[in-house]
Amino acid sequence: MSLDSLKELDERIQLFLEKVEKLRRENQALSERLAESDRRLAEMSAQLKQLDGDRRQHESERAEVKNRIEKLLERLNGLDFA
Repeated sequence: MSLDSLKELDERIQLFLEKVEKLRRENQALSERLAESDRRLAEMSAQLKQLDGDRRQHESERAEVKNRIEKLLERLNGLDFA
């Protein structure tokens, strides 16, 4: 093998190693982004669950207020104001 062939092989190996290192950095960055996205998704899911619980509680309270108002109206309708 000639010196030129060894030099070319060395250059090709160096380029290959640089590409591998670049891909490792990109992979690390993507892994970090994925972890952040997973964290945000879990946080949003927890918030959604809390909001859904709040909505259900408000609906229940609304129904209770509606029932109370209807009962009061029935009592008022039963009064004789004449």
